[in-house]
Amino acid sequence: MHKKLAYLGPRGTFCEQAARQWTLQDEWDLLPCSSIDRVMAAVAAGSVACGIVPIENSCEGSVNQTLDLLAYAYELQIVGEIILTVQHNLLARPGLKLPQIQRIISHPQALAQCRKYLAAKFPALEYVDVSSTAEAAMRVAASQESWAAIGTSAAADEYGLEILEAGIQDGSHNETRFVILSLETVPKTGKDKTSLLLYLIDRPGTLFKALEQFYLQNINLSKIESRPARTMIGDYLFFVDIEGHRDDAHVQAALKGLEPITRAIKILGSYPRAKTDLPQ
Repeated sequence: MHKKLAYLGPRGTFCEQAARQWTLQDEWDLLPCSSIDRVMAAVAAGSVACGIVPIENSCEGSVNQTLDLLAYAYELQIVGEIILTVQHNLLARPGLKLPQIQRIISHPQALAQCRKYLAAKFPALEYVDVSSTAEAAMRVAASQESWAAIGTSAAADEYGLEILEAGIQDGSHNETRFVILSLETVPKTGKDKTSLLLYLIDRPGTLFKALEQFYLQNINLSKIESRPARTMIGDYLFFVDIEGHRDDAHVQAALKGLEPITRAIKILGSYPRAKTDLPQ
């Protein structure tokens, strides 16, 4: 029996591309889900072995829904990551021309990543948010209205659309990082990354002392980001990515040093670092 991997669907999303890249060496059944929440729920319920969701983009930053669900809703472990080079395309039903377009539909991140293009070409149009780029393509294909979608070339093929313009993203180096989620943990490989959630004690110098723990153990930080702690204004959680595995002695020493200055430490996972940027 093949293992199941849930991803943010429908078919034709960047998330599906990342899922197929991650499962190249093994036999997996891919299960599309309509939202990031449903991907995580499927993993938490044990109905799939793993799930894959977007967590950050090089142009637009973190996917806040993913961070918040990992922080508050689910006890899941990150067991891998994929970095995918993203090319956005303007898709429409065959025969529709650029001047005829009346509405553009896509995922909010995709619309944001094409902001300059849209402002230059379609400054007066309505932009509509949907749950994924493939959902946008599916809606455009099913409608008789003069709508267009921002999506992948795979979505164009999947839903019978034409690519009116390709590579419309604002940044030439547009990458999205996806994480693979599981109920299990994975052993260290020697080239690992650990993702942490820190809830620091609110007193002067605490953030400095937290960062100092990584400095003292010669641990490199690849990311630090704050999110509201959902308590009061000015109260924040910190998402931190560090080099190393939770089982490494120097990582354990840093975590031990954090204990006196934190209300809570949540290890979101230790996993192999992405080897390279992946082509579209």
